[in-house]
Amino acid sequence: MDINRKTAYKVLLRMEQTEAYSNIELNAQLKQEQPDSPGFVRELVYGVTERRLYLDFFLAQLVSRGLKKLKAQPLTILRMGLYQIMFMDSVPDYAAVDESVQLARRYCFGQAGLVNGVLRNYQRNKDTLKKPKSVKNVVKRLSYEYSFAPCITKMWLDQYGLDRTREIMEASNETPPVMIRVNPLKTDADTLIARLEENEIQAVRSEDTERILICKGKNILDTMEYHQGLFSVQDEASVLAIEAFKPQPEDLIIDVCAAPGGKAMACAEIMNNTGKIIAFDLYDKKIKHMQEEAYRLGVTNIEASVHDATKLKKELVGQADRVICDVPCSGLGVVRRKPEIKYKKLTNDGKDLAKLQLSILETAAKYVKEGGQLMYSTCTINANENTGVISAFLGKHSNFNLGRNRQLLPNSDGTDGFYYCKMKKRY
Repeated sequence: MDINRKTAYKVLLRMEQTEAYSNIELNAQLKQEQPDSPGFVRELVYGVTERRLYLDFFLAQLVSRGLKKLKAQPLTILRMGLYQIMFMDSVPDYAAVDESVQLARRYCFGQAGLVNGVLRNYQRNKDTLKKPKSVKNVVKRLSYEYSFAPCITKMWLDQYGLDRTREIMEASNETPPVMIRVNPLKTDADTLIARLEENEIQAVRSEDTERILICKGKNILDTMEYHQGLFSVQDEASVLAIEAFKPQPEDLIIDVCAAPGGKAMACAEIMNNTGKIIAFDLYDKKIKHMQEEAYRLGVTNIEASVHDATKLKKELVGQADRVICDVPCSGLGVVRRKPEIKYKKLTNDGKDLAKLQLSILETAAKYVKEGGQLMYSTCTINANENTGVISAFLGKHSNFNLGRNRQLLPNSDGTDGFYYCKMKKRY
């Protein structure tokens, strides 16, 4: 049995049965199984996850008893086999079928015949099977075609219309570029570009910010430069938000939902370790990770501690020059990095989640001093969680003025989907 497909199967099955995060489960299985082609495993895991509903559209036509009656094990193997036939040109069709049958014999007693029959049936009849484009209902058609949950599809259609929804979905299904934030405490862009080139990694400057490099080549996290803290992996959208926020030397900044710490670290680097950054998060393990990251980067002005962002710290009221409020969200802007998000149910179009976001924002606003700045941000593409929350907040807090706000989109900006809004507290 092929170790690479076995590893991919274990990851995908865990995701199907437990809603495990793709990146965490993939890294765990790669470490445990030690496959000889981790790139193949990644392509198969992320490919099947990204195209799950698209694959199921065809499988539903080939499995006579219906997909709902299939257990997770054979369904996972069928998705893997069909994905290889449809999308992996480097894999011969016969190998995709034979290896899928081997997996079924090992993990699905009595199901090898089903797997063999379904995949060979697809090979024989693929030209006559219905395609997603034949579905008349536009929500269902786009859901199958781009493999997004119907609730997300409908919401985007309502907010963005047909053409932009298609563009967002297409961009969200593409492999994202690797972006890194240069750490000016330890190096500069030119020096880092040269050092990465020695490691067979091609790095070019972003057109929008000098602090971001876009990289191709070997695994960036395996480099000495990473371990020495010369850079952090971070999407350009977050850096653009921090640059718009304009942290100043000697500022007191409070980051109320700080983990994993990228925005706080970026502020510390801009401030050249002056001033003070107070960072909160709900979980101790995330705080420990932030502290380790600060040590790697040479950041010394962050004070991180466990705290619930919905609860007020009275001693900090009116103290901060700037407050960062990067709230928990539906994550629809990072689908291309975490494709399992595509299938999560978004209750009430995210309006229930927006209530929590507004609560956190209202608490965070109390820390801002007169003349200070408040930044609200999410990594999602949903007006209810973004402009909707800001409208509700400003409607209740006339002592804040709306400043720069921006919705970044993967189709038009080339970044993750990300929203940020600056507000200033009046004197």
